[in-house]
Amino acid sequence: MAKLSPLAVPGLDSPVHEAALRDLRALGRGTVRAMLRRDYRTAARIARWLALGQARGLEPPLRLAPLFRQIRLFGGPGARTALDVRIGERLAVEAER
Repeated sequence: MAKLSPLAVPGLDSPVHEAALRDLRALGRGTVRAMLRRDYRTAARIARWLALGQARGLEPPLRLAPLFRQIRLFGGPGARTALDVRIGERLAVEAER
């Protein structure tokens, strides 16, 4: 799902989205594993799917605000990671409104 993270935007709907949002717990486990491996780029990409699920009214298995804060702090200077974090944060904020 990390490779398909560019699809994790509102307004798109496909079988990939249905499969991703069907099991948010698995995505949560993948995010935690990536964080434990210090693979922050992969964690940010998977967390985008969690934020999209929250934006669609589903309950994510992780608290997203601290997760994105941790990735932002330790994720390094990569532009792609920063972009994924910012999109995820934006989706999470939209879900809270």
